[in-house]
Amino acid sequence: MKKKIIALSLIIGLTMATVASANWGRGGRGYGDCPQVQGQMMQGPMFQQLDPATQDKIQQFFKDTQPLHKEMAMKRAEKQALMQSDKPDPQAVAKVTGEMFDLRETIREKAEAAGVDQYVGPGSMGFGGRGHGYGKGFGGMMSNVPQQ
Repeated sequence: MKKKIIALSLIIGLTMATVASANWGRGGRGYGDCPQVQGQMMQGPMFQQLDPATQDKIQQFFKDTQPLHKEMAMKRAEKQALMQSDKPDPQAVAKVTGEMFDLRETIREKAEAAGVDQYVGPGSMGFGGRGHGYGKGFGGMMSNVPQQ
């Protein structure tokens, strides 16, 4: 009986590890982590159903905010490096985290001003990732934007 319990536990553990690794990196953290900002093509069915004017607004928004997204990626890398150091400096991490927050807020404000806030970033019409809110914007179905 003990061997069966151990074997079952091992099988369940391996299954969970496989599922977790298959889903690794599928979620996101909002505007700064969207695949849309990484210059890939938007090809999902939801994006294709939007009218051309809305598609153009979304594409222009990502083109206009590309420097902010680049800065966000650099801040994420900086924070990760700080956190992985032997003795992370709490003040340095807090500073970078605050700068990341400010960048996300700036991008959110620009999305609102461009009239695309309902389509991109936290609170958008996304259905995927790791739940509503901070996610892929369009939940993977529209996870790409043309780079111009």
